[in-house]
Amino acid sequence: MEKSEWLVDSGASSHMTSVRDKLVSMKELKMPVRITIADGTKIDAVAPGTVGLKLMDGTTVTLSDALYIPEIDGSLISVAKVAEKNVVAQFSKHKCVFRYRDATVMEAKRSGNVYKLKTVGCEVCRAATTPRKEPWAIVHRRLGHIPNKRYEQLLSMADGVPRIADDTSTDNVCAGC
Repeated sequence: MEKSEWLVDSGASSHMTSVRDKLVSMKELKMPVRITIADGTKIDAVAPGTVGLKLMDGTTVTLSDALYIPEIDGSLISVAKVAEKNVVAQFSKHKCVFRYRDATVMEAKRSGNVYKLKTVGCEVCRAATTPRKEPWAIVHRRLGHIPNKRYEQLLSMADGVPRIADDTSTDNVCAGC
């Protein structure tokens, strides 16, 4: 399996990858989490993180809470995890289409008995999703002059929201407000 391929797995409880470079904002776990795979073997997930998948059509999809598991072979997209985000996986004879509301988010083509999602190489994915903390003034303007309380609510509701640098104040009122 190529590093840029992801298999769609209806039995996986989490998104998983053995390619450390695919994960951004990864946090090493103090104690590995034991995972049981399809054949009954128990393996360790050593870190959760976020994956930015740069699709062949140029769009980027974010998979949050993906697990880094060195012992597995390749990368898996969990149908259960995308369903938690109200994304529907629709399987047909030749492909699996992921839809959010009425829009197609991504498409995996059938190859033998598996559905493979082809992505652009890892370097591009990391460039598109590298997390960095920004000063509050920049985040505030980028998000349409959002009040701090609404920003904090947004953090718990959505993935990929820009983080605020620790050394900046959220008390200042900008000229536009």
